[in-house]
Amino acid sequence: MDAAELSAIVSGATTVIGLIEKYGPEAWTTIVQAVEQTKSGTGPTASDIEAIYAKCKADNAAIQAS
Repeated sequence: MDAAELSAIVSGATTVIGLIEKYGPEAWTTIVQAVEQTKSGTGPTASDIEAIYAKCKADNAAIQAS
């Protein structure tokens, strides 16, 4: 593994942790489901990631409303 690959992994992990901290533990379930649905040799597309983000925002709105 080279430095660029490691950097990408750390960046992705940081993003996921940030989403979980911001939107609550439900965000983890959303992320896992989205990644499972988009598994491929190249990973999720930009639109897949945007959909994950939108779902996290919706989860947060539901949490805040309860």
